[in-house]
Amino acid sequence: MTDVGPDKLAPMAGVRTLVIITAMTACACSSPTEPSATALTLPLTSSAWETISTPQPLPMSNQNGALTFDFPVTGSGSMHYLFTASPLLALRGTLAVTLRVATNGPVLFNLVDPGNCGIPPSVRPLIWANENGTGDYDRWWSNPRHFALGPGTTTIAVPLEPSSWSSVNGQVGNANARVQFGFEKALLNVSRLGLTFGGGCSFGHGISVSGGAATFTLSEYVIR
Repeated sequence: MTDVGPDKLAPMAGVRTLVIITAMTACACSSPTEPSATALTLPLTSSAWETISTPQPLPMSNQNGALTFDFPVTGSGSMHYLFTASPLLALRGTLAVTLRVATNGPVLFNLVDPGNCGIPPSVRPLIWANENGTGDYDRWWSNPRHFALGPGTTTIAVPLEPSSWSSVNGQVGNANARVQFGFEKALLNVSRLGLTFGGGCSFGHGISVSGGAATFTLSEYVIR
């Protein structure tokens, strides 16, 4: 075995010191950055969108580039889901939708769900994942952000973070490690994006109108 004396160790120590100082300098000059958001704007062509509704499908049209439909009248139908295929599997950033509700007459928005859980007649964004699955962690709703149905225009902007979404069983995305894993997996396997209409004790069990007419217009659906 070759003996390495102090005179041979000194140059090696100097090299190590230089490497450490260089690394520390590099760390001091740079800072970690968040992954960039997924830039996505969904086309609003009516033929690209589907509904879960009565009648099925619900008639839709385009006006000035926006997607529009009339809410069914109570007793003749109801509107539940509005969705389209996601062009991207993995999403990150903030999901934002801009919508408008126009009414004619003293319109009442009526719930199909008779439950008394306090959710008003409303619309909210939906993420549907894992090849349009029906499992506990395949559908996620914006919660609590929503729009209580009535005349007006709004933008609902929802960060794609666990605390801003809840599952089909009402579990917030960061409720525990298992639920959060389900949410994060869903964001890597998005198959549909859309909106749902509901209230009572559910987010998507349907809305109809009475006392007049109501038109829904979706003018933007983006990830930014």
